[in-house]
Amino acid sequence: MGSKSHRLDADQLALLKWMVGACIGLVSVSTLFNLDGYSPFSAIVACVVIGASLLWPSGFAKLPPMVWKIYAVGIIPLMMIDIMARETVPALLNLNTWLIIYRALNQDNRREEMQLVLLCLFLQVMTGILTASLLFGFQLLVFSALAISFLVIGVMLEAKIEGDYSLLKKRRMWTGEVIVDTLKTAFLGRNLFLSFGMFSALLGFAALVFTVIPRIDVENKVSLFELESTKSLSGFSENVSLGEITDIQKDNSVALRVDVSDDTMVPVMPYWRMLALDSYDRGSFVLSDGFKTILKPIVASPFNAARYWPGTTFSQVPSGGTRSRWTFYLEPGLSKFLPLPGEFRQFTYGELNTLLIQREMSYFSLEATSSKMLSYQLEGVGETGTSSDVTIGQRIEDELIQGDRFDGSMYPFTLLQLPEDLAAQTIFMEMSQEILDGEDLSPREFARKACLYLSNKHSYSMSSTLAGSAVTDDPVARWASSDSPGHCEYFASSMVMLARATGIPARVVVGYKGGEWNAYERYYMVRNADAHAWCEVYEGDGVWFRVDPTPGSEIVGSTPLMVQTELLVGESGSKAYIDSLRMLWYRRIVNFDQQTQREAAVQLKDFFLAYMQ
Repeated sequence: MGSKSHRLDADQLALLKWMVGACIGLVSVSTLFNLDGYSPFSAIVACVVIGASLLWPSGFAKLPPMVWKIYAVGIIPLMMIDIMARETVPALLNLNTWLIIYRALNQDNRREEMQLVLLCLFLQVMTGILTASLLFGFQLLVFSALAISFLVIGVMLEAKIEGDYSLLKKRRMWTGEVIVDTLKTAFLGRNLFLSFGMFSALLGFAALVFTVIPRIDVENKVSLFELESTKSLSGFSENVSLGEITDIQKDNSVALRVDVSDDTMVPVMPYWRMLALDSYDRGSFVLSDGFKTILKPIVASPFNAARYWPGTTFSQVPSGGTRSRWTFYLEPGLSKFLPLPGEFRQFTYGELNTLLIQREMSYFSLEATSSKMLSYQLEGVGETGTSSDVTIGQRIEDELIQGDRFDGSMYPFTLLQLPEDLAAQTIFMEMSQEILDGEDLSPREFARKACLYLSNKHSYSMSSTLAGSAVTDDPVARWASSDSPGHCEYFASSMVMLARATGIPARVVVGYKGGEWNAYERYYMVRNADAHAWCEVYEGDGVWFRVDPTPGSEIVGSTPLMVQTELLVGESGSKAYIDSLRMLWYRRIVNFDQQTQREAAVQLKDFFLAYMQ
């Protein structure tokens, strides 16, 4: 192992092994910071304590044994408090962290060393199940390198002292000078090259095993590893008030990534629809109570929805066809509502039993906001700017057109609901009559004229100042009757009110509009800054068409412009490159399924055949 002057003696090996063991604990605990919905208090304490021990190991060695006995006993009530105050997984993670602190600072024999490795390995496995971040991949590589070094150093130490740890100097003798001299010796001679060679061999073997091992879908299969996210990072919920979408737009972080297969036609300006809202109350659009009563899990299951959408499939595995594929990667804690670019032929998700499909409003949601990176896939996507309302179409025509439209508390009557304030109702009635100008217009013709009417009166601005009014307190009516600039929520809300005042059912829709095309890995990066609000107007025969009244948007009734992904020119700066690394991690590691495995095998076979020729 190098020349004699560069060989580590037994005491230096013991010091180096102890420091590497502490680093293993530090790296393992740091993976907890990748988890959303988890309080990192224990992880912060562990990083501070273990980090301090690396800088001053002799000081921690001088602590009396009674301190460690009290600490070991104190872990028990901490664990009991965690179990009673929170869910099983956070309590288990905290318990593991407290044990790692104890063992990282006290590893004086072979049995205690193995306990440290097992504790750290268990924490790595736990966090690996709960996260899919690129940072975790880097932490896993560092952990592997440290673990190999730890075991190799342990074997070398055992060979030198023949299992007699009493031959070693006490830790209190580890001064700063001794630590520096040990580290210098460890990185000279053949020590570094030997460690690097072993680590490279491990990486090669792991890559081979990862590639050839049969794929098994374990995502969300064990309820023990579910962490609940208590808050949606996007702000999209069943209640959206004026200004909430604009607040989301102030955040420029990436909310979701969409991987589109090659040679696919995509919209020039895609709309990522998440949620439609029917009921209105003083500047807020919500899902009406009457609508919620019909949203029972049995009715909203994908298996039941497939009966009403002929030709649409819901599956846990992708099909073997050649249709275009759109793979969505949602950031943890984004929202329980899933963005959709248009109608599709197949929806693939690993946990269909947690998926709720609201046919009347045409949106998809989970039972709760996921605290992990969420992935699902669409096949055969078609963008027409319309959505089908199979089950509610006849109800709208029977109950709204022929029924009592003034019972506005029950769905679908909420689709014609106006503000309770009579003055606000009068404002929208008069404006709608001005737009009609005595003509009998179709819903599309009215929507086109109403968009032009609003854009002539108002300009777009993210910062809107609402002028006071002695006539009405309703914020949308006050804005619509003024000439003040406004954001997308004012335009969408006013458009809905104008359509309803004319007797045309309409609803507000929230989601994302646009997104940057990443030129490195070729996928959509949709940021929170792309959050947007628009509306949908009922045309008849179960068809809703998209209306975006915000100035500069698409023309009502026009066919969305499509382009091949090969012709898209995207973002290619340093931020896009860093984000592309994360996408590469998702594609090649996180989303390495059976289909990708077969494709890799075919490519490898073609390579060897070409090489042999």
